[in-house]
Amino acid sequence: MTKPAAARKAALRVLVDAERSGTYARDAFNADAGVRALDARDRGLALRLTLGVTATIGCLDEALDAFIAKPKKVAPRVRWCLRISTFELLYLHTPAEVAVSQGVELVRSCARGAVGLANAVLRRVAEGREAYLAAEGVADGDRAVVRLSRSGGLPVWLVRSIIEARGFEATRLLVASELEAAPLAVHLNARVDDLDGIGGNSCEIPGCIVDVDGPALIASGALDRADAAVSDANAQAVACRAIRNGSLLEIGAGRGTKSFVIAAESHRAGLARNHVAVELSEDKCALNRERLAAADLDAGMRVLSGDACDLDSVLASLDLEAGERCLFDTVLVDAPCSGTGTMRRHPEIPWRLDPEDTFQGLPELQLQMLTEASRRVAPGGRLIYATCSVLPTENEGVVETFLASEAGERFALEGSPSQTMPAPGTYDGHFCAVFLSE
Repeated sequence: MTKPAAARKAALRVLVDAERSGTYARDAFNADAGVRALDARDRGLALRLTLGVTATIGCLDEALDAFIAKPKKVAPRVRWCLRISTFELLYLHTPAEVAVSQGVELVRSCARGAVGLANAVLRRVAEGREAYLAAEGVADGDRAVVRLSRSGGLPVWLVRSIIEARGFEATRLLVASELEAAPLAVHLNARVDDLDGIGGNSCEIPGCIVDVDGPALIASGALDRADAAVSDANAQAVACRAIRNGSLLEIGAGRGTKSFVIAAESHRAGLARNHVAVELSEDKCALNRERLAAADLDAGMRVLSGDACDLDSVLASLDLEAGERCLFDTVLVDAPCSGTGTMRRHPEIPWRLDPEDTFQGLPELQLQMLTEASRRVAPGGRLIYATCSVLPTENEGVVETFLASEAGERFALEGSPSQTMPAPGTYDGHFCAVFLSE
């Protein structure tokens, strides 16, 4: 009797744990002691299965449920086993006999009574693989979109929305990149000239190294020493728009990746900055402070937690210290968004998105944050609006609505907003618009 491979057992364990604990799949993978005991090859396969199943889960369930009489009766752990094998059949091109056999043995390891079901269903999936990916049986008018969606394991509504916004070819390239590893880039601490042994190449952004070797980077200890921070190259380009003389208010700082880039680049440029970073989560604020301090880049930095839709409350202590309402020469709004430009790095995104929230809730929040931020821009200052979305409702739509509002009357766009799109071998999708105030 064939035993399930160690990598598949590890992926099953991680996926079940991530669902039970509510953590991200990548975090659950990194925290799993059994994963760390695997050799490099098995660890790589386990990661591929973990992230791939998470990213394509909706398509996997659709393919499976076509052959299960009572889909809701399948035990959760058994379903994870079936998803792993179905992912291999649909997206890794694992030989059918291997994927089916391994899936059956995974099921046997946790639910012997479901072995017959697993064998029958997985064989049917293997036989119908090409028909499913080709969207056979789908109406002619929808087949091209459904076929494209299934090729990348993405929801049909999302792919259709991106096609309508960015065109079929740009969407095809985005989908083609979804199941490949995203290229890795870092930004160097200003005190560091280079990092040996991590590979990569410099680019037009000082301190930016692209096409970095991930395992070598981790082994170097550079991240632990705060000698570098991982940051997508296009995200670094957005951060660099905020590097200029004068004070800076950074809204939506998160864990501080852009804070790190801005602080390092400002140091290289010899700028003494008054930089205030605002983030809703106090835990993320703590991580930001910790890394900036470890990097010795925290001079002139204030990291504050609070709701960016109520900046008067968040900045009350600064206003009190200054004896007046603080205005800033540059205000960067890194808005919460759908993350549709970063789905290959964050596999949970596509199947957790809600269309109503994506097209209405998020744009409303983004406009509210942008409007609130605009009130803190000094005369002659710069307001920057950024997302990692590729959807116009969160990008151009928010910009147009803001400019047509009372708050936007004193602002004008500086040039045209920029939108990058993911494609094989390229970096993430980011949007950036820069406004100049009167």
